Amino acid sequence: MTYRRLLSLTLAVLWAVANPALAMDHGKPQVQQENITAQSFDEATALRISQAAIGNQLGDYTFVDRSGRTVRMSDYRGKPLVISLIYTHCPFICATTTRSLSTIKQSQEALGADSFNVLTVGFDTENDIPAAMDDFAKRTGVDLPGWAFVSADADTIKKLSKDLGFVFFPLEEGGFNHITQTTFVDAQGKVYLHIYGEDFENKTLLQPLKNLIYNIKTAEPGMAGVSNKVKLFCTVYDAKTGQYKVTYGYFYGIGLGILCSLLISWWLILEYRKSVKREH
Repeated sequence: MTYRRLLSLTLAVLWAVANPALAMDHGKPQVQQENITAQSFDEATALRISQAAIGNQLGDYTFVDRSGRTVRMSDYRGKPLVISLIYTHCPFICATTTRSLSTIKQSQEALGADSFNVLTVGFDTENDIPAAMDDFAKRTGVDLPGWAFVSADADTIKKLSKDLGFVFFPLEEGGFNHITQTTFVDAQGKVYLHIYGEDFENKTLLQPLKNLIYNIKTAEPGMAGVSNKVKLFCTVYDAKTGQYKVTYGYFYGIGLGILCSLLISWWLILEYRKSVKREH
């Protein structure tokens, strides 16, 4: 490499460090997911790409579930959707994430048994075939309604990963390095929120769902919308059980306070009338 070429590259690097804002396009990093390699990958870059995907509209991709049935992303429109990308040969992290994610079903009674769906997608297209996804679901102990384990071809996984801002790449020794990301998608199919890590508290998972579900329900016209707004206000997290529950204690307290006020007012009126009669 010539001295002039080396000097040019050095100045380019210094310019990029001094002007990070110019390396962005409307708030989204110009680093393309497919250009990330084992040598250049780092967590900060992965998180930047992931966060830049919030607000993206997901394409209407086609998948095959573990029973061999074809499903489409549009089948999940109209309800919030939770998406987790895994690979079935993962020795530990992916299974741990899936088991932890299963706590999301503990509060169906409060949020509604059919008010959201969960989609676990295998991104290792060579190995994550329907039979492998079925075995993975059984190994992690997940057999719940509204939760599908699906496979797809390489092109679909590439496009879906870009929509979600999900960064992964194969390792020379086998397996994958990837960001551990769980994505919440709204009823219109747009990325709403990401959470990271493999071990979640129930509240961490359920608060975004609560917001998404009741944003849909409270928009209903008439008394149905009013009723759902009351229910949203009364759906609270119980730290002892790790679940959301509907409690109307606040309104009971208001009602009791109003009743006590009426009784006191009635008693004061009676006493006043008695005092007037005694004066006469």
